Formats: sequence, C-alpha cells, structure tokens
Amino acid sequence: MWEEKIICPYCGKETFRAPFCRFCGRPIDLKEMETRGMKEVLESSSERKGEDVEEIIEKVPPQEVSEERRIIEQIANLYNWRHKLIELFLNGEAHADVFIEIYKEYHAKIQSINARRIELIKTLEQKINELTTRLEQLKVRHEVGEISDRQYITDKLAIDRELSKLRPKLNMLYNVSNVKLADIPEYEGNLRRFKDEIDKRGESLGLSREDIEMIINDLNETLESLKGLMELHKKLRKELDKIELRYRIGELTEEEYQAAKQKIERQMQL
Repeated sequence: MWEEKIICPYCGKETFRAPFCRFCGRPIDLKEMETRGMKEVLESSSERKGEDVEEIIEKVPPQEVSEERRIIEQIANLYNWRHKLIELFLNGEAHADVFIEIYKEYHAKIQSINARRIELIKTLEQKINELTTRLEQLKVRHEVGEISDRQYITDKLAIDRELSKLRPKLNMLYNVSNVKLADIPEYEGNLRRFKDEIDKRGESLGLSREDIEMIINDLNETLESLKGLMELHKKLRKELDKIELRYRIGELTEEEYQAAKQKIERQMQL
C-alpha cells in the first residue's frame, strides 16, 4: 500500500509521514514541517515581489476539520461533562433536581449526535465493502489475464489509497470516548464505579427508579463501546510484558528492546 514519505529532520532518513521517525524514534512535528516547507517554496518568489512570507502563509485557509472528528469531539466532551456531573452528584455537590435536569440535557444531545455517528459508520462501512469487493474482483481479473500488470498496479494503488483514507475515519468513529488507549482501564473503572453507586445510592440521593435506569443504561452503552479498546489494551500490555521478559533473559539487545518498547508505547498513546 502507498504511504507518503518525509525526511526526518533529526536523522535525515526517509520515513513514513507519521508522528514518530521509524528509524530514530524521535517525534516529528508534521505541522511545523509543512509550514517550514511552505516557507521555503514561497521565499524565492516573495523576494522578487517584496512580499512577507508570514503574511502569505496567514492567507492560506486552515485545513478543514473532518465531520468525523467534529462528531467525536462533541460526543467526547458531552461524555466528559456527563461523568463529571455524576461524580459531583455522588459526592453530594449537586441537588437531585438540578442534576437530573442537566443530565437529561446531555442525554438528549448525545443521542442526537450519536445518530449521525451511526449514519456515518454505515456509509463508511458500505464504501469500504464496495472498495474491498472491487479489489478482489481486480485481483481475479488480473490473474485470469483480463487486465495487464500495469493496469492492475495502477487500479490497486488507487483503491488502496482510498481505503487508507476511509479506515482511519471509521476507527475514529468507533472510539466515541476519544480516550487514549493507555487511559482506557482507568476510564472504564470509573464508569463501573459510577454505575454501581448510582444503582445503590440513587434513590436515597433523590433520583426516581426511572432516572436511575436511564443513567445505568447510558453507562452500559458506553462500557460496551469500550470492549474492543480494552481487549487491544490487554493485548499490547501482554506484548510489553513479553518484550520485557525477552530482554531480561538476554534474547533482545538493549537497542532492540527500546525500539520494540517505544513502538508499543506510541500505540498506547493513540
């Protein structure tokens, strides 16, 4: 699959366009590199015209934030406020009437935005399935000799590029909490604590049984959405433990150990 390459500003090697260099492992500020590259292109022409480079760059419109990113940020903010609200209520810092009024407001907004999220997920999944089918058909047509090697490679690269744009969007929409992988266990633990305490103490704190069931259902939905991320976190933690053990018994060198460890730790910060 085609991936854009850049030159690492630290080690000078060609690496993938990513937040970290695959060779030296140092972080790369992609936005800074883009701005620096734009300046270099503009400087030669601006010198002739007497224009200021910074002024030219300021005229360039900022990159549009994708709808997927906006939706996840909106839901994540509402989740964050909702959970802080629950914590304040459980700590006796919010009256039941005020708490439930604000909670229902968040509940309605989350449901509304989530409906659009599900709609986008279905659309992206359909597009990905269509592209995957085209890729399979392309492979068969090439194998039977219907299309040339050149045409096969050209068409395959085009489909791969399209898939590489769609899959990150789909993955983003699945992580509704927008929580780093490393923080998932603590986040999940807090939700379970909220659910248990609301169930046990909700009525004594002034909530109706109907309101308690609504809150518990909401928290259960959020917990369900975290299952895949919890499994991935466990898998990466296990890999980290295995690398540590292999290093301690001498199977891995210090350099190999640090490289493998940093790779997993970067994944945990996504």
